[in-house]
Amino acid sequence: MSEVRLAQKGETDRQKYLWKLCFGDSDKFIDFYYANRYKENETALLLQDGEILAMLTMLPVRIKVSGRSYDAAMLYGIATHPEYRNRGYATILIDFAHQHLKKNRIDFTLLVPAGKQLFNFYQQQGYQDGFYIREAFFTWEKIDSWDIDETGSSWIISTISSGEYNQRRDKQLEGKTYVSYANEDIAYQKKLSQYSGADIFSLKLEEVKGCAAIERINPDQVIIKELLVNGELIPAAVKLISRLLPAKEYVLRMPAFLGKQLEGSIRPLGMIRANNEIDSETITKDYGYLGLAFD
Repeated sequence: MSEVRLAQKGETDRQKYLWKLCFGDSDKFIDFYYANRYKENETALLLQDGEILAMLTMLPVRIKVSGRSYDAAMLYGIATHPEYRNRGYATILIDFAHQHLKKNRIDFTLLVPAGKQLFNFYQQQGYQDGFYIREAFFTWEKIDSWDIDETGSSWIISTISSGEYNQRRDKQLEGKTYVSYANEDIAYQKKLSQYSGADIFSLKLEEVKGCAAIERINPDQVIIKELLVNGELIPAAVKLISRLLPAKEYVLRMPAFLGKQLEGSIRPLGMIRANNEIDSETITKDYGYLGLAFD
């Protein structure tokens, strides 16, 4: 007998097993997620004869656009047991999530496909591209060669609290279409960054205050998952980060409306679907920014 419902107490061991099968993460990381972000009432499960075969998480967020704010949820960690794929279980679970969110008056559902091939799948579920990033790749030598005068500059980078980061984030994105997070989600990103060997940071460049969320992929690679600072100061910010976190290669992600002077390309990151009678065109008419996807 099949059943679709929210998670209950005592089921995390079976969820962790499915997570490892689907995503291949280490036990240490999986335990980290369940200790720092997991909530039963945000987790939907599909069970067959009592066995968990598929799951997903519904992370509450808000979408801010044109002076308005909408309740939304980001679907995360969508997983189906490898032996039970191609049976429509993910679709059933996503439909359950849509109905659950609609019942609770959540205006939009959004998600970040794990690969290019999944964009078509989610389009069939009623999603459309809605959130974009500008992504660029640099070597340390390339960054070091940039002609930026550091002499006498007031450049300061330091760790920052999740609350202060969130305030700076909202300030930098004011007037744009973007996904806004609760302080607890920024706190989770801080722990995630620290877990990798980096952190979330305050950037002060010539009296301009910005912020950056950074993770270390491995000893040779760093990903700047979010960089928010005045556009003309982005090269200086990247160079400042490279001085603090040396690596051979850097991945830089930022809003599509920033970084035009740098190499890189704009690509879709997140997709969106309306749960109620609100036209998604409200969100998709601009380059919306999602940023932190906890990927």
